[in-house]
Amino acid sequence: MARPTSLRSLLSPVAFLRRGALYKGVLGGRKGWMAVGAVLWAPKMMKKLFGKNEEVVAVEKLKPGQFVRLEAIPAPTRRQRKAAKRAA
Repeated sequence: MARPTSLRSLLSPVAFLRRGALYKGVLGGRKGWMAVGAVLWAPKMMKKLFGKNEEVVAVEKLKPGQFVRLEAIPAPTRRQRKAAKRAA
């Protein structure tokens, strides 16, 4: 489902450049517009490829003999998310 857009967002300069890059660059083959598209979409793609930013949970100084155990909590599966939604 497409998200709703306002007229203000459709008329923004960035939206204009993205549309131009898509239609004139990717579909039209104009290299200048392809470069504009690469500049506009590269940060979003890099973030998607390299994942989320790191999150600091705690900062502790350890004394000799102490240790830390780190565990990653796996993300819930689709089935688990649906079951949690039904339970709520």
